[in-house]
Amino acid sequence: MKITSSLQEDISVKKTDTGSYEWWYFDARDHKGEYQIVVIFYEGCPFSSKYIRNQDKQPDQPAAKADRYPAISISVYKNGKTIYYSMSEYAPSDASFHRDMVSVKIGEHTMEALIDENDQLVYSIRLNEVLPGGDRISAMLRFSSPKPNPDLWKEVRGEHSANSAHKWNLVQPLANVKGVLSLNRNDNFEKPIIFEGVGYHDHNIGSEPMRKSFDDWYWGRIHFNEFTLVYYVMNKHDGQDYGAWLISIDNQKITDVSANIRIDGENVNAFGLSSARRLVFEFSKLSITVLCNQIIDNGPFYMRFKSEARLRYHGKDEEISFGLSEYIKPRRIHYRIFWPMVHMRYRYAADKPHWVQRSAMLYRWTW
Repeated sequence: MKITSSLQEDISVKKTDTGSYEWWYFDARDHKGEYQIVVIFYEGCPFSSKYIRNQDKQPDQPAAKADRYPAISISVYKNGKTIYYSMSEYAPSDASFHRDMVSVKIGEHTMEALIDENDQLVYSIRLNEVLPGGDRISAMLRFSSPKPNPDLWKEVRGEHSANSAHKWNLVQPLANVKGVLSLNRNDNFEKPIIFEGVGYHDHNIGSEPMRKSFDDWYWGRIHFNEFTLVYYVMNKHDGQDYGAWLISIDNQKITDVSANIRIDGENVNAFGLSSARRLVFEFSKLSITVLCNQIIDNGPFYMRFKSEARLRYHGKDEEISFGLSEYIKPRRIHYRIFWPMVHMRYRYAADKPHWVQRSAMLYRWTW
C-alpha cells in the first residue's frame, strides 16, 4: 500500500480502470463520548450493485467508470447505537469532483478544504438529506488541524509506500471538530446537537476492485492523550501487508512504529462473516490492545466497531480510550445472494425507493 500525508494529493483523481474507486472518509467523536459521526464521500462506490454488475459485462461492452457511481454514507451513533444511517448513490449529474482543488458535491452534501487565517487546514462538511421514510439530517462540521507533514512517511517507506493498486492519504490523523447537527425523525424536530470533539480524515484510492487486491482488511484509529494510533492489517492474496504507527497530536511526526501485530479471537455474525475479537500492537515502550467488542455496523461483508483500546506502558499504569475499528471481506460484496439485503439499506436516489426504505420503522431495523 502506498501511504502519503498530503493536502495536494487529497484532490480527486481521474480513474479510467473498471472497478476503480475513491473515497474521502471523516469520523468524529464528541468530548463526552456520547456521539460518533462517520461520513464518507465516494466516487465509484465499491458497494454499488449497479457498479458491480456493470464491471462484470462482456469485454466488448463499455467499461464501467467510477464517475458514474457517486455516493455518500452517513452514520450517527449515540452511546454505541445507530440513531441515523443512510447510504445513497446519486446520478452523475448530481455530483461533482474537482481535479484542481479539494472540493466534492454529491446531491446536497458538500466537502471542501481550505487554509484559514491561522494557517490551519480546515475541512468544511455540509450535509442535507431527507430519506424516503421521512427521517432527515442536516449538519455543518469543521475539521481543523495543522497542515499535514509531507515528509511524515519518509522513515517508514519500503513496502508501506511502494507502488500499489491501493493508495492511502492520511491527511488528518487528529483534528478538532466543531459543528451543529440536526436530526428529525418522522417530522418530529429534535433539539440540534452542538458538536465539539476530535476527529480523523483520510482519503483512499483504488485502481481495481478490492477483491483483486486482498482477501480481508482491518483498519482503525484511536486517539490517546499523547498520540493517535493508526493501523491497518491487509491479508493480500500473496502475503500480509500491515502497519501500525503512533502519530504525534500535531500530526507532524511518527513517534513509534509497531514491531509486532497479533490478531486473535473470533467474531461471527448472523451472515457468517468472521473477524477478530482483538488486535494487539507491540511498540518499543508500550503495547495497545484494540477490542472489537461492540459492533455498531453489521453486514454480510463489513463490520464497524466502537472499540475499547487499552494502552499499557511497560511497568506503568494503563490508559483506556475508545475509537473506531473496521473490517471488510471484499469478495463477499460480489455475492449476489446478499444483494436483496444490501438493497434494503443502499438507496439509489434517482430511482424509486425500496419498499423497506419507504417505512422509517422498517428501514431502522436494517441498521
